[in-house]
Amino acid sequence: MENIKIFLKKKNINFFFPIAFVLTIIPLIVRMAMTNADENTLNIFGEKAKTDFFSQNKAFYLMIFCVILLAISIVFFKKIFEKKDKILNSILIIGSIFLLFTMLSAIFSNYKQVSFYGIYDRAEGFITIACYFILFVYSIYTFKTTNDYKYIITPIFILVAINSLIGLFQYVGQDLLKSKLGMAIAIPSEYQSSNQGIELLYEKGKLYGTLFHYNYVGSFVAIVLPILFCLTLLEDEDILHKLSLGFFSLLSVWLLFGSTSRAGIIGISVSTLFAVIIFWKLILEKWKTLLILLSSLIILSIGANFATKGSLFERIPPLITDTISVFKDTSDFDYRNYVPVRDVKHTDKDVEVILQNDTLKISYENNNYVFKNSKNEIINYTKGKVGSNKVLTTTNDSFKNISFKYDKFLASSNRDDGLLLRIDDQPLFMFNLKPDNSIHLINLYSKKDIDIEFPPAIGFKGKEKLGSARAYIWSRSLPMLKDNLILGSGPDTFVFRFPQNDLIGLYYTYGSPNTIVDKPHNLYLQIALNDGIIALLAFLAIMVIYIIDSMKLYALKKDFTKSQKLGAATCLGVIGYLFAGIFNDSVVSVAPVFWIVLGVGVSLNYMNRTEMNKKLNK
Repeated sequence: MENIKIFLKKKNINFFFPIAFVLTIIPLIVRMAMTNADENTLNIFGEKAKTDFFSQNKAFYLMIFCVILLAISIVFFKKIFEKKDKILNSILIIGSIFLLFTMLSAIFSNYKQVSFYGIYDRAEGFITIACYFILFVYSIYTFKTTNDYKYIITPIFILVAINSLIGLFQYVGQDLLKSKLGMAIAIPSEYQSSNQGIELLYEKGKLYGTLFHYNYVGSFVAIVLPILFCLTLLEDEDILHKLSLGFFSLLSVWLLFGSTSRAGIIGISVSTLFAVIIFWKLILEKWKTLLILLSSLIILSIGANFATKGSLFERIPPLITDTISVFKDTSDFDYRNYVPVRDVKHTDKDVEVILQNDTLKISYENNNYVFKNSKNEIINYTKGKVGSNKVLTTTNDSFKNISFKYDKFLASSNRDDGLLLRIDDQPLFMFNLKPDNSIHLINLYSKKDIDIEFPPAIGFKGKEKLGSARAYIWSRSLPMLKDNLILGSGPDTFVFRFPQNDLIGLYYTYGSPNTIVDKPHNLYLQIALNDGIIALLAFLAIMVIYIIDSMKLYALKKDFTKSQKLGAATCLGVIGYLFAGIFNDSVVSVAPVFWIVLGVGVSLNYMNRTEMNKKLNK
């Protein structure tokens, strides 16, 4: 080991170089992993929680990379950790507080396995979050010169290119990940024969690349597009590099509109406002060039939207509509008036399905299901078969759209003790007939008894469907904050906290009561509920310190050095992600990119701040 250290000391080793591997490889991994789902997870998701394509292996290899970075940091501690000043120290101390309270939330969580290792389809437990922090700190200290920025730009080029290509096929409905080659890469050989396929719900006209979901493509673009576009405009020396930056900026625009991510559009929009503030003097000086570039971009975008029959811009009008709808008075709105079923109640051994104009009572008598209305009049349901399914239907005008499938609840059952209520052939509520002939509502996935909840809500009354149902999630999540003043419920445990038994609210919002809400669709709610409000305040403090420092260093300057250009562009990427985070949460497909870029931004600010102080002290 000593000989290795002596050898490396003689060489000019670039310790930032390994970051390029992390930045390039982690977001591109798509590989099926078998998850060790605990009982809590299986109760929510059922058997499907046992396989994962987009998160578990990303998190695993991220951990491997971070162990290597830790080893490098320990061996070359004195050579790496040289930077010191008040702002940098403040960021690191506050960052340590964020990590500490995240760790404590995991330690004291009721869901320890998930808290440390993450949940199915997300894998963002404490270990993964700790890896983000390692990337952040390592990037701060190993980013030494502006030449190191190529280890950021080159991986971004690769990620944008690959996701643009895969995304193009996804957009036209020919997903390469579902092709024979894609499945051969994504599915281990031992599972090839079991017909394990990549089952995704994304329709033609949307792209998600290797980033799991089209929303997360928006978060990714919110980071990289401000950086690429800004550097395209600022590059004056290397024309080939300028053209490359411009080309990948255009590909990033394609990713933005092809993903249809409104969160990405919002992130880019806010980042653009900050860019105007920072580069105002340059804009006045080069407004003709900028106008030509923006006009060309707008014309290309409109042309592409026309060629795709309006699908590129399809989510912009709803964004405007949602924004207007926020200000409408809906205080007297009751969503229960807008769904066929208002409630499901248990009375003794029976069940009552409360409809808008009547009540359907279900009991089990003399070895048969018996149905009655609110006046206790018998509703005649006739047994029949549709294909291989046993069904109960009625011609009664009040209930003719309500049918039932019935069969054995378990293979070992000795009678038809499973009853599925359907409205217009849509499966809605599942009931289980108990040995004592009582009937109880059960969860469609876990098959366990549940009772319908009507949880407390804050805000968004009558606006639950806004933002693709984000308003519904936020309204039910905000009341939970009172329990997280110090610690959260543990990283990645949101799904256990959310009132999943709010079946009527889910029915109104999503059109099905059997929807699982597994994320808050808000980065800040995610941190507050999972890691605690102290962790959130620490996270926000880091961002505020960094952004204020950046604005002091770069805003309204007329002349920029190369380091200042890179620092300003990087800050815009961070801002883009943070504002996209109002509508998206953290995910292992994109978060490593953010934490690395943030670390580089902090390092560039340190470099520029040090240089400025030297000039002032001369």
